[in-house]
Amino acid sequence: MSISVRFKDLEARLAVDEREVRAAQELRYRVFFEEQGAIADPLTRKRRRDVDHFDEYADHLVVIDRSRSTPLRPKVVGCYRLLRESVALRTVGFYSQAEYDLRPLLSRSARARACGEILELGRSCVDAEHRTGAVMQLLWRAIARYLDEHQISVMIGCASLPGTDIAAVAPQIRWLHENHLAPLELRPVALAARRVAHEPFAQEGFDARAAFRALPPLIKGYLRLGAMVGEGAVLDEVFNTIDVCIVLPTERIAANYRRHFGDRLGERVVDEVV
Repeated sequence: MSISVRFKDLEARLAVDEREVRAAQELRYRVFFEEQGAIADPLTRKRRRDVDHFDEYADHLVVIDRSRSTPLRPKVVGCYRLLRESVALRTVGFYSQAEYDLRPLLSRSARARACGEILELGRSCVDAEHRTGAVMQLLWRAIARYLDEHQISVMIGCASLPGTDIAAVAPQIRWLHENHLAPLELRPVALAARRVAHEPFAQEGFDARAAFRALPPLIKGYLRLGAMVGEGAVLDEVFNTIDVCIVLPTERIAANYRRHFGDRLGERVVDEVV
């Protein structure tokens, strides 16, 4: 399929060759390992790319800075990894299944196959020099086209709270559970072996407004589109994060579709999700 969304020298599209995938993996390494403190194994440090076995089967959505790219060296300044249910279930499964039980979602999807499939979004990042909002807006506009092309009914993905101090993020997790918990038929549940132990969350001195303000911008962006969360949170020591599972049925974004994915990029750049 062909997806191309442009703004000035930036173009969002699916990676077309191994060079562009590698450039996205290099960007992921810079953001996740060099900036955010993920722990790299010796091979990852040597090749300076974030690579796992899901990359082979996913579509890689990239934003290319055409002013700084050559045919042999594309400059990727933003990326998302997109893995469709029809691909995941016949190959390696979903990345999220290592952290969450997705059986309610998968059962629902099987019953309503004609209505669309699940799309897992992951490995979202933007180059430090391009965090003005335009790159993320391009990515989301391209995702909107991808949803239509593949008749996606639900988006899922693990979204991260920074650090591994459970007490520090407990208020945010409590706020998410109290305000945006997915209904049972859509609700992923953190696997017992991975689930953080500090539950119930933030029982003393809880400040709901402060908890919301402390949420990462990307999670706030998902919530504004209508996203919900699964039950429980998961500690990811390798990536130096605590994860929640995002669930976003595409029908919930209908009212906000034009505001976030409008044809005219300058109308509203979503600065809050960078």
